[in-house]
Amino acid sequence: MNINMNASEFIVDYLIRLGVTDVFGIPGGVLLDLIYAFDDKKDTITPHLCYHEQSAGFAASGYAQACGKLGVAYATRGPGFTNMITAIADAYCDSTPVLFITAHSSKFLNRNMRVMYDQEIDTCSMVRNITKFSARIDDVNDIPSILNKACIIALDGRRGPVFLDFASDIFSKSITLNNIDKIPEKASIFDIKKMVYDVKNEIKEAKRPIILVGDGVNQVNLIDKFKLFINMAKIPVLSSRSSLNIVGDSNFYFGYVGSHGIRTANFIMSKADLVVAIGNRVDFPVHSESYFDITQKTKFLRFDIDPSEFERQIPNSTNYQLDIRDLLEELSENIFDYGNHSNWLSLCEDLKDNLKNEDINLAVERIADILKNIPEETTIVSDVGNNEFWLSRACILSRTRKRVLFSKSFGAMGCALGKSIGAYYATRKPLVCFTGDQGLLMDSQEFQTISQNNLPISVVLLNNKSSGMIRDREKYKFGTRYLHTTKDTGYGIPNFQKIIEGYGIIVSDYFDLSDKPLFHQILIDEDLSLTPRLPKGKPCQDLFPDLDRERYEYLNNL
Repeated sequence: MNINMNASEFIVDYLIRLGVTDVFGIPGGVLLDLIYAFDDKKDTITPHLCYHEQSAGFAASGYAQACGKLGVAYATRGPGFTNMITAIADAYCDSTPVLFITAHSSKFLNRNMRVMYDQEIDTCSMVRNITKFSARIDDVNDIPSILNKACIIALDGRRGPVFLDFASDIFSKSITLNNIDKIPEKASIFDIKKMVYDVKNEIKEAKRPIILVGDGVNQVNLIDKFKLFINMAKIPVLSSRSSLNIVGDSNFYFGYVGSHGIRTANFIMSKADLVVAIGNRVDFPVHSESYFDITQKTKFLRFDIDPSEFERQIPNSTNYQLDIRDLLEELSENIFDYGNHSNWLSLCEDLKDNLKNEDINLAVERIADILKNIPEETTIVSDVGNNEFWLSRACILSRTRKRVLFSKSFGAMGCALGKSIGAYYATRKPLVCFTGDQGLLMDSQEFQTISQNNLPISVVLLNNKSSGMIRDREKYKFGTRYLHTTKDTGYGIPNFQKIIEGYGIIVSDYFDLSDKPLFHQILIDEDLSLTPRLPKGKPCQDLFPDLDRERYEYLNNL
């Protein structure tokens, strides 16, 4: 049966049927028909005004990260579109399903000309390598099939962003459509039983096995299934930093690994003889001196939906391409004998007891106090910089299972307010946003979005009055010759309290998870460096600041 409607109405109706409830952007002349179509259905799908296109893109990503649905962001042509590119790249690097939309006026794209018409550029060529799919649509009758294809691609397999550039004059044209395809249900082409058998047997035979979990488990929303599995396996669990929430309160969890990892976790990683990686890319620099010994002596079982991840070749690795939902369903629903690893667990507990108070500073303690006093279901959003590592360390200290939304792989400073806005609309619950002074300089205009909509977002500014992370790197490379990172060398900040008050937001000396916008500032000594860190050439467990050598050798030889 054919249905008649105009193109804008069809796009809005299609997104509603996908379950999208909120979209983000800034009006532009070429998009007005579409935006008004959203507004006509605002009780079901609401358009939200942001004050920079990059923040609108981050809001769509925060929405998708928080609820798992498709995020949607729109921007006008030319500079509106280019402002959105950083958010597109962030969504691509973090496998976040977002539909990015723009529009154009000219139907003629001459790639041999530098500029054919003002604000008209070859958008698809610019985003082709940072999207899963991109298309320019000039014929109204192409919309149903291309929009459907784009959204299927965004949500299927390893998720990610897609991009559509519509001719602006087709939004108001009538469209005739037939039934369109739904996202297909995929039959597994892999022998799940064999994979589960391999996991069970390899863990049972290993002396020092660990599970290395990644954000993939967050993305498929199977944390409960994963917990059932680890409670049966009874072996240590390590994580990436972005997945520290998954089993943050479990006695089997020992922290996140990495160049700024938890010392206990890095020590355990160095001692393991088997790594079962689930939803984790295992993106170790294989040939670095820090990880070389681990990758040479340790057996890896890697489970990932994206076969391209196996291009990162790790010795002694068996790779399984599958949807980890299938794996976790099977592992959690069947009881297996994984062997007895109590001695290994006791060793890990000894490491934890010995190292639990390392790398805790005033910033970490203040953040941990906040985390301990807010509900576990509270969503946390982090910006980029030293603040995100202090927050991560505080999560371990407080043993929280709160979900933290990061800009994981792309590291887009200035993303936090935008992502917080999107995450709020996804959850409709008060949340906490941690940011640094430099990040806040990049997105502070979004306090207007927060204020005028009275969003219950509590923003915590960790203010060290410097570009702390880069200052540390300057110190390691050039000694005390700093440049553009401190007040005396060209870096400066405004009076944030007056700015925030100008937006009509409460500035509080005490933190509170409020039902209204709130701003709380924690002043940090600018000389507080980011530690721990892994110096080049050191084994991954030998982090700086150095442990006493006798103590280090004792722990290393356990």
